[in-house]
Amino acid sequence: MKPEEVWDPRGLRLRQVRDRLHESRLDALLVSHLPSIRWLTGFTGSSAFLLVEPGSATLITDFRYRTQAAEEVGDAISVRITGSDLFAELALCLEEGDSGPRAGFEDHNLSVRDRRALGECCGGVMWEAAGPLMDALRSAKDSSEIESIARAVQVAERALVEWLGAVREGASERELAAELVYRLHLAGSESMPFDPIVASGPRSALPHAHPGERRLREGDLLLVDFGARVEGYCSDMTRMFVLGSPAAWQVEIYRVVSRAVESAIEATEAGVPARSVDGAARDVITGAGFGDRFGHGTGHGVGLEVHERPSVNARSRDTLESGNVVTIEPAVYLPGRGGVRLEEVVVAEEGGRRVLTTFPRDLKEL
Repeated sequence: MKPEEVWDPRGLRLRQVRDRLHESRLDALLVSHLPSIRWLTGFTGSSAFLLVEPGSATLITDFRYRTQAAEEVGDAISVRITGSDLFAELALCLEEGDSGPRAGFEDHNLSVRDRRALGECCGGVMWEAAGPLMDALRSAKDSSEIESIARAVQVAERALVEWLGAVREGASERELAAELVYRLHLAGSESMPFDPIVASGPRSALPHAHPGERRLREGDLLLVDFGARVEGYCSDMTRMFVLGSPAAWQVEIYRVVSRAVESAIEATEAGVPARSVDGAARDVITGAGFGDRFGHGTGHGVGLEVHERPSVNARSRDTLESGNVVTIEPAVYLPGRGGVRLEEVVVAEEGGRRVLTTFPRDLKEL
């Protein structure tokens, strides 16, 4: 490969889909989930179907994206622009194509209404639920994807450093959340993977607290859960702060959660059942007497979506693969008092792991 050449993964990804179609005895696959369409084609618009057949791949979108689709989609993929609706154009595409009568669809993504439209517009096709085919393919990230996630982590951490200057007694959670979004954009985030969580005092015990009007007070725990998006890929991290000197109970639960994070990270590597990673964190928290104060999973996959496969919880059936990027985020929540959650982004590798987050995990006093 010449130095100026850039490796394009789209051809390989389409071959992987076709291999799975062959294994599933399907003649085609309709991809409707936009992150999966982006992963296969590079298209970033908000309305599209992708039809993958044995000898072709066709992106169907509308007039708004005529120029954008031509710029973003690779040469191996045809683009069809519809002036009516995606389903009608899909029917024409299937009539003109060379695929057989059995086609898969992303059943986790398609609504009941859209499934009905498929039957009405493409009545000659036997539509079958394809299950988590695309999710499984997307879960193991290649080196370029991991690099994009790492850059998203770096953007988030730069924003956090700048944001800390705005944290002061009397500031409201809502004001601090708005400031964090502003800092994330300035640092280079394309958009927010999710609305940041900024929770103070007793509200830090709410796992998915919405920033409110509560104002910071001396002695408050401050939980910040946020991420950035770079080249479409997400980061997701949580850090804890305290306004002034921490109380003994705050230090206690912080240390328990920090040990749980370390235990789960140590358990993360390719070939390990994801539930074992969850168990490594949960055993530490349960052993410290806080088992009933940690009610959610230890983590989740991260990529073009902030929540992807694999699931890292006690019921997960996933086994970690090399290239899986997961969060490790155990917690202890004490209702009415406060909570601690710490979150790292970790890459599972053969024989080990790589932690992408670098911002210090200590309970920083502000």
